[in-house]
Amino acid sequence: MDNDWAWATHDHNPGFCLTFVRDRDPATVADLLGGGPPQSMTREDATHTYPLTLPGSVLRLGATKTWTYCYEDRAPTASRKALRERLSDGTDVVQVVKSGDGMTIARRLNNRSTVEQFEPGPTATPRGDHPAILLELVTRALTHQPHTSRLAAALHAAGEYVGAVVTRQDLDGPLPTSYSTHPAQPTTPPATSAPAVLGRRLATITIPGQPGDHTT
Repeated sequence: MDNDWAWATHDHNPGFCLTFVRDRDPATVADLLGGGPPQSMTREDATHTYPLTLPGSVLRLGATKTWTYCYEDRAPTASRKALRERLSDGTDVVQVVKSGDGMTIARRLNNRSTVEQFEPGPTATPRGDHPAILLELVTRALTHQPHTSRLAAALHAAGEYVGAVVTRQDLDGPLPTSYSTHPAQPTTPPATSAPAVLGRRLATITIPGQPGDHTT
């Protein structure tokens, strides 16, 4: 298993939400989450611009040819049921959430419906309409490397599904960044074309015999 997800298991990442949205550009994702037009910032810039004393969520965004990701580690908005369903309207969403108490949730949505949702582990039972593709990938990762944390296995599965990895270097470097204080209604309809590549490109994963993308 790749080590690019190791940053997520460190103690200084007590909780976060990482969301992948297919065929939406970063500006559209920010708008759907109640944020303004993204501006390029490093993590340090974002911390200075939006200090911890402010309520709301900092949206750190990046894109490949097919997927946009949104990383939130402060009062995440995308994990809210109404907003994750809004993000998945007419498209696919893959999400991994680590709560402040250490619980990990992996989920996949399509067109406002939850296809699968589960807490990674040896006895995980997914909720949703199936097929449980993420669960199969997590189970395989934990079987091959039983000492891997459930969080790392969930992120690896999400990365394998979308064909990308988000590294600590990506999150620390310049990325389109927005700020959401409430789940406002979007001012523009979702884009239907593949997003332009904004910010730092995600590294792709090549898995022999495993396509990096799936159709639900």
